Amino acid sequence: MNIPERFTFVDKFLLSTLAVLLFLLAIQIIMVLFGFNKAHAQEQAPLVALKTVSFGQNKQLFTEQDKLNFIEQSRSQGFSDQDIGKASNITRKQRLNENDASKQTLASKSVTMASTNSSYYNHSFTIYDAQSYLFDDFDEDGFYQSFSVVFDADVISNIYNERADVYAELYLSIDGGPWTHYYTTDIFTIVGENIDDEYEVVTSLYEGYYTDHYDVLIDLYEVGYPGLVATFSSDDSDALYALPLESDEHDIYYDDHYYDDHHHHSGSAGFLGLITMLIIFFVRKTRHIAL
Repeated sequence: MNIPERFTFVDKFLLSTLAVLLFLLAIQIIMVLFGFNKAHAQEQAPLVALKTVSFGQNKQLFTEQDKLNFIEQSRSQGFSDQDIGKASNITRKQRLNENDASKQTLASKSVTMASTNSSYYNHSFTIYDAQSYLFDDFDEDGFYQSFSVVFDADVISNIYNERADVYAELYLSIDGGPWTHYYTTDIFTIVGENIDDEYEVVTSLYEGYYTDHYDVLIDLYEVGYPGLVATFSSDDSDALYALPLESDEHDIYYDDHYYDDHHHHSGSAGFLGLITMLIIFFVRKTRHIAL
């Protein structure tokens, strides 16, 4: 770079500094254009385990206040469904494979039960219907951190109001991805095709669930029977389709305007301001020399 002799040592130093700053600015622009900062941040982000807090019981025993109280208390609990063995976070395919592996040990028991209870294999099951409800959207972005699923499981039998002990396993799928197990209910009793035995599971997504749309699937099992007896999912009802959900760490209210002004733009503004001041200084200096 040819520097006029009329420039003092200070002028030469400032001019060199300007050249370096312009070079750094060019690098910063390239990094922003190619998304380097975002990709680097994602690479450095720690892996977060999926955590939920859930509770289920007969829907008629659940008052609206009970559900609100549970959701509020779930945020202060020191344990999750995963901690107490009510959720495994494995895929439905893996879960079904585990259940298939247990069929051999249960087969002999099933034969014994069939010989002592002639009605054991004379009934079938169905999940007649299911609904979903959304709770708590603190940042008001349309995505909720708590929700409930209500389903009506029935026993189909020639015996009037036949009773059966069952339990359900619930799964979430993000945008059509694999079904991930998030809760296993306690054992509960259903009676014939009675609607009064509807079961409800209230869940708070505590950690690890990105902001997105989730589908729900319900698998039903009869206690003592070695296989799946009924299933119901978003393919059967829109009520379980594309629930807008996110876990607690993504549902934080903050002032977007304040955050943008004070965190995103201040550094760039200061950097550009320094370069602007240097350019003005040298333009004025050059005009003075020309005169």
